[in-house]
Amino acid sequence: MRLGEVSAAGSFHRLDLTLLKRRQLYILLLLFVVCSIFYYLGEIVTFSGGTKSFFNGVHDVHRLLFIVPIIYSGYFFRIKGAIIVTLAALAVFMPRALFISPFPDPVLRPVLFCVVAGTVGALTGLARNTFERSRHLEAIARNERDKLLRVLETMEDGVVIISPDYRVRFQNPSMVRELGEGTGSYCYAYLHHLEKPCGDTCQLKTVIDGANKRWEYSLSDDKTYEVVASPIIDSDGVVCLLEVYRNISHYKWIERELVKINQLKSELLSNMSHELKSPLTSIKGIVTSLLQKDIELDDDTREMLLDGVNEETDRLGSLVTNLLNMSKLEAGAWKPEKETCYIPDIVDEVLKHQKWIHMNHIFRTDLEPDLPEIQADYGQIRQVLINLVENATAYSEEGTEINIRAKMVDNNIEVSVSDQGVGIPPEELNRVFEKFYRGTQKRRDHGGAGLGLAICQAIIHSHDGQIWVESIVGQGSKFYFRLPITQLSNN
Repeated sequence: MRLGEVSAAGSFHRLDLTLLKRRQLYILLLLFVVCSIFYYLGEIVTFSGGTKSFFNGVHDVHRLLFIVPIIYSGYFFRIKGAIIVTLAALAVFMPRALFISPFPDPVLRPVLFCVVAGTVGALTGLARNTFERSRHLEAIARNERDKLLRVLETMEDGVVIISPDYRVRFQNPSMVRELGEGTGSYCYAYLHHLEKPCGDTCQLKTVIDGANKRWEYSLSDDKTYEVVASPIIDSDGVVCLLEVYRNISHYKWIERELVKINQLKSELLSNMSHELKSPLTSIKGIVTSLLQKDIELDDDTREMLLDGVNEETDRLGSLVTNLLNMSKLEAGAWKPEKETCYIPDIVDEVLKHQKWIHMNHIFRTDLEPDLPEIQADYGQIRQVLINLVENATAYSEEGTEINIRAKMVDNNIEVSVSDQGVGIPPEELNRVFEKFYRGTQKRRDHGGAGLGLAICQAIIHSHDGQIWVESIVGQGSKFYFRLPITQLSNN
């Protein structure tokens, strides 16, 4: 509505009130004049030459008619109007009382009547004031409650109002979406699915008595709510319980994840302390033995000690490499720099090094001829194969076979690394690619931080590929990964 329209509407309203007041004043004047004429009607008739009649009789009966304008003025013009009309009536009564009335004490009766009639008129005005004030306060309360309900209905948090008899009086739409419709039902049945009140844990009585409470409410479907309860006076004057439900499931999930991260950090520090200390201790012991002047070592012993230093150095280097690679992957700094790669070349390079490290394992390859080239990061795919081969040798006995196969599957190259080791229990298959997870199966060689397979998964996913494992306990495991073949534009 425009400002001019608002002003016009206000002007018309004020005009209506003025006309109404004027009409009520005219009616009051008419009543007062009629009562005054009736009061002096006997004298008027006698003065006109008529005979005396009833109208010349008892003046108290005539005065009773003035109660009508006095009450009327009290109702419409309140206490002040009743007093003015009462005084005007007394002014009408006095000439007759002083000059005409034959009764003794003629002034006392009009005064007493005016006192009584004025009191009745004032009480009428007071009652009207009280009634309108009460109605005004009720209108304000209804308006405020309507505003509150509109605010509650638009809140994203769930809101419920519960009466002292445990009945749900109100729900906003958010509460209905979160927990379903429950208006009219008992709160213990609606919220807790119980057949009777919650007992000592119920906060209804405490909050209704004036306390504010806060607690957490969890459901079986992992939803958690922060509940804030406070008293509220409903429109019928009953003190009820107002509860606000805020869904904090996401924050609780973050808290649980932070706990897991802290646990992983503790496990990482513990594992790294042990894994770094073990090869360093071995190297230190071997080097100390080699440096002793008072002990003569034959060539075979010296070679064995040097082989031990070499193995522990390789183990330490593998651990540090995995840690660096994982930190780069987590930071997003080790992105694949794709180039044209040939899978058989990567397999040959990896086996050339691994055969020298794991001389007591038997390595076999089965590479499909004429495999196409792919677009991939040569170094990262080589690291995947290294980690898979080292994982296979760690969980299989010396003298067993490690098989590497590569073939075309649809528009992908599928590479697999299989062993004849202890295998992986079915319940652990979904966790082997988690960071720091090392499983329950015993390794042939101690060590490992549980990062190798997690790095493999991250690298393959960054190449838009797939990686998975199949295993039978006691027979061995077979790890697969697939990489898409990207056709070059000039082909």
